[in-house]
Amino acid sequence: MTTEQYLNKIERRAIAESLYWAGVLIWAGLVFGVNSLGLLPQIGNADAWSWVFIGVGLYGTLLNLYHATLLDTVTTTWDYIWSGFWLVLGLSGLFAFDMFWPLVLVLIGFTVLIKSFRSS
Repeated sequence: MTTEQYLNKIERRAIAESLYWAGVLIWAGLVFGVNSLGLLPQIGNADAWSWVFIGVGLYGTLLNLYHATLLDTVTTTWDYIWSGFWLVLGLSGLFAFDMFWPLVLVLIGFTVLIKSFRSS
C-alpha cells in the first residue's frame, strides 16, 4: 500500500466518523425535542436516553454494514462493538435490564466471528 492510498483511507475514515457524529447529534436533538413535546412513545421503562441509544446503535450498525460492503473502506471490530453496545443499552430500557450484559457478550462474540470470516 502506498502512502497516498493509506492517506486516502485515513481521510475516508475521518469523513465516516464525522458523518456518524453529525447523525448522532441530530438524532439526539430530535429525540429530546420530541420528548419535550411529550410525544415520545413510552414502552416499558424506556426514557429519552433509551431512544437515543437505540437510534445511535442502529445508525452505527447501518453505517458499519454500508462500509463493510465497500472494499476500500476500513471498519474495525470496535466499530461493531460500540454500535451493538449502544443498541443493546437502548433496548435494555425497553426490556429487562438483566438481559443487557449477556446480550453485549453475545454481540461481541458474533462480531469477532463475523470479522474472522470476513478476513479469511
